[in-house]
Parts: sequence; C-alpha cells; structure tokens
Amino acid sequence: MIVLNAKQIRAWDTYTIEKGINSIDLMEQAAMAIVVKLDLLLGEEDQEVLIVCGNGNNGADGLAIARMLLDMDYIVDVFVSLEGNHSEEWKINYERLISTDPEELEIHTVWNPEEIELSSSGTIIDAMFGTGLERPLEGKWLEIADWINDQSNLTVAVDMPSGLYVDQAPNGVVIYSDLVLTFQCQRLAFMMPESEPHYGEVLVCNIGLSDTFLLEYEIKCFELTYYYLLPFLIDRNRFSHKGDYGHGYLMAGSTGMAGAAILSSAAAMRAGLGLLTIRIPEIMYSILQSAVPEVMVDMDSNRNFITAFSIPEKAAAIGLGPGLGKAPETIEALANLLSAPPKIPMVLDADALNILSIRKDLLDLLPAGTIITPHPAEFDRLFGEQDDHYARFETAKAEALKRQINIVLKGGVTIICQSNGVNFFNTRGNPGMATAGSGDVLTGIILGLLSQGYSPDYAAILGVYLHATAGDLAAEDQGFESLIASDIVEYIGEAFEELRDHEPTIDEEEKDG
Repeated sequence: MIVLNAKQIRAWDTYTIEKGINSIDLMEQAAMAIVVKLDLLLGEEDQEVLIVCGNGNNGADGLAIARMLLDMDYIVDVFVSLEGNHSEEWKINYERLISTDPEELEIHTVWNPEEIELSSSGTIIDAMFGTGLERPLEGKWLEIADWINDQSNLTVAVDMPSGLYVDQAPNGVVIYSDLVLTFQCQRLAFMMPESEPHYGEVLVCNIGLSDTFLLEYEIKCFELTYYYLLPFLIDRNRFSHKGDYGHGYLMAGSTGMAGAAILSSAAAMRAGLGLLTIRIPEIMYSILQSAVPEVMVDMDSNRNFITAFSIPEKAAAIGLGPGLGKAPETIEALANLLSAPPKIPMVLDADALNILSIRKDLLDLLPAGTIITPHPAEFDRLFGEQDDHYARFETAKAEALKRQINIVLKGGVTIICQSNGVNFFNTRGNPGMATAGSGDVLTGIILGLLSQGYSPDYAAILGVYLHATAGDLAAEDQGFESLIASDIVEYIGEAFEELRDHEPTIDEEEKDG
C-alpha cells in the first residue's frame, strides 16, 4: 500500500484522466466504490443518511453518492450551498441529483440544524472538503463542522475528514469521523499522531486509478506489509549450525539498568542469531548469566558502567545503547569506537543516542548503513526541536539520505527512513507496547537480524514488523494495560511464523485495493 501526499494524489488523478477517462466518469467510479462499502457496513436498518456537500469535487462525490443511495432505497437528506463557486463536476452531479426527484430525497440549500430530521440511527456523511483543503474551516462550514461534532450519529468521511490536511498538522476544527472511506491509497495524514484524534478507522477504496502511474512516477512512501518482507526471509538448512547465523555483539547496561541489557540480549537470541556476546559492567555479571544463559559475557573492568569496547574478531554486527548510561568514560569509549568503526553494521538506541546528542560531532562518524532507533524526544535531541511529526518525518528523510543511515522513528506508527530514500510506515503494534523496555527489545531484534546477514535496510523494516507483530500477539493474551516488554520477547517466534505463513485475507485484499 503506497502512502501519498496531496501533490502526488492530485498527480495520480490527473494522470488517470490523461490516460483516457474523463473526470466525471472517474468520480462516478469513486462514488460507486464508496456506496458499495457503505451499503455493506450500514445494513438494512440504518438506511437514513445526511450528506453534507461542499462546493468542490469532494462535494461532487457526495452528490453522486446521494444519487446512488437513493437508487438503493435509502432515505437521503442533502445539504448543499448554492453560494460561491462550484466545480464543473459539482454542477453536473447536482443536475443529475435534482433530476431524480424521488420522494426519499430532501435537499437543504440553507443551513438550519432545526430543519434536519435525522434519527439517532442515521448516518452523517461528510463530503465537504477532501484532499485539497489548505486552510482552516470557516463561516458556515465551521458552523456545520461544530454541529456534526456535537451529534452522536455515526459519521463517515469521504476521502478525508473535513478540516484535516493531508501533509501538515491540523490547525482548526476537524470533523470527527468514525470511519474514513478514502481513495486508492493511504494518505500521509493517517500516519501522523496529530491526526489520530480526528478519526476512528480508515478503509481504502479502489476507484480505478491507473496502475501505470506507479511505474512512471517514483513513489517512495509505503505502508509496511508482509509482501515487502516475505521474498527476502532467510531459509534454514537442515545441516546448518550456529556459526551460519552470525555472531552479534551487544554493548549494554549500567548500574540499575540490567533489565535493558537482559531484554535486548534475549530479543537478539529470539530473532535467530547464532551467537551473542554482551559487553556489561562487572556488577551485572551474575544477573545476566542467570537471566539469559544462552549469551556469552564480556565483562568490563569497571564495576558500574562500560569504559571500553572489545569487538570479537568474528562479530557480524554490533548493538549499542540499552541501559548504557552516560558516564564520561562510556562517552569516551563510544567516541573511540566511532573514530575507527569496525566494518560491520551497527544499530544504536537509547543511551547511545543520548550520547550522540551530547557529542554532536560523533553523529558525523556514523558509518553508512548504521541504524538508529530514536523515539521523538531522542530524535529532537539529535536533530533539533521539531514543530510536529510532519516536520520530524521530513527531517528524518533528509538526515537518512544525507548520512546514508537508516532512521527508525518510533511511535504509534513507526516510520523507517532508509538510506536509499525509501520510507516505510508501520501501522502494526498497539498502545500496550508503550512500556519500559519495549525499545530495548526492538534493538535486540534488529541486532539479531543484522548478525544473520540481513542488510541494514531490510533488517530495519523486518525488525520493526516482527516487533510490532509480537506486541500484537502478546496483547491478545495480556491486554494493553498488562503488556510488558518481556511479553514481546516471548512472542517473537510466533511473529516469525505468522509472517512466513501469511496469506492475505479478504479484508486485507480489500484494504490494499
């Protein structure tokens, strides 16, 4: 599933029209796709709808939807404003609608809520403004939006909730939509936390836009799904041994932070690497050996924190950061490592990133292919305070390209900005994963994948997918509130199995258009 911004969405519409379908016929296809979904969702007992139509093409969609619902015996009220300018498609669809003149249709041309007769089981369809909105709602449209938000009725948005922008944070009233029926692809807005309060569920409707657009235009943003991952999974040979699956080296832990090292090392083992050595301070030796007996321990001479790194000769990948602390000696040890980094991939998280934010000069020493996994606060400490998540995403894209690294920007939708300019949005996962140690588990998974020989680009997206899937599986058993990071570790194996056995369900095929 591709993820587009407003400019790209308009370009796809234009491209399709230039390929031979006129805009009014394309709109007819879009309206029919919406109506099919609506009819399936609403059922026979909820066939009373109020459709609020703007003056542009989103309103024209609403008018076409109204006509089609009338043909299916729905009771339809429509609000339109005859004031101001209207698109040509709006004019055509308005004429088509009023020419039907059935008894079940009532058209309101002046907004007066007292004249709206909608039962509590009726549905409000928001067709005021779609992808093209670039300014806050105002005037009667703002009044209507406030009224809709005060109602308890199911509200369905056509394309976008009115008031929500595609590629910038909202700055005014947005119509809350229980369901958004959008066209052909995911919108950037639905990947951003600022948009989340304004809608419930999003369904993507295939409206017949030209597939060749995707071949001729360079699309670089995708919703992360199994079919980007399955072709590259490593199969295991019956006669293979632990040496075939890589030796990882993890540097983690300090006094009071043994748990981070334990979670990360356990996750690395569950992710399938053959051997793991962990560098820890002396104080953690007994607890680490007891908690994760499968790992080999490389103990620092300092009791409370790490002062030096000693990379095993056969190490295939390095993980840095979980519970590492920010002691001056630890900072210096990381600086020494990056001044002459080994020629193997690395993943940095947590205190390794906090150290980089203290010593910004070290950022420039990260080798190409390095993976960093900041949450928003860590990201802003590294790259400067960002106005919102849209700005954070733009900065992450630019920094990943500039530095040739992979940035995993963690969040409700984790964004992976790759060194090749491609970006993935992971919509799996759940609020229960917002718990201490969850990020340490992700670091371990990615380290385990890198150690097995997966490329940094691939290890980043596969690691995020497995982490989120394991979290979802754990939440099914534990619930959101009771989910802890060690639960995620326990479900990594099932996450692998779900990915390997995956076949698209009917719902997923519909969602993917």
